[in-house]
Amino acid sequence: MRCRTFEPEEAARTASRMLDMFVDLTSDRTTRRARVVLARLKPCTDVPEVRELLTRYPMSA
Repeated sequence: MRCRTFEPEEAARTASRMLDMFVDLTSDRTTRRARVVLARLKPCTDVPEVRELLTRYPMSA
């Protein structure tokens, strides 16, 4: 996936807010969704917001 076909900066900001809210939940559904989002952002590590997010939430995809 190409990072410029969507807005990775905005996606990283939105994902960060979501993960900050749900970090203490142990829901399988929330964990699966977080992994999907982070996996989709992984190819965009050249974007500072994405790199910072993946550093803060190093979940394996």
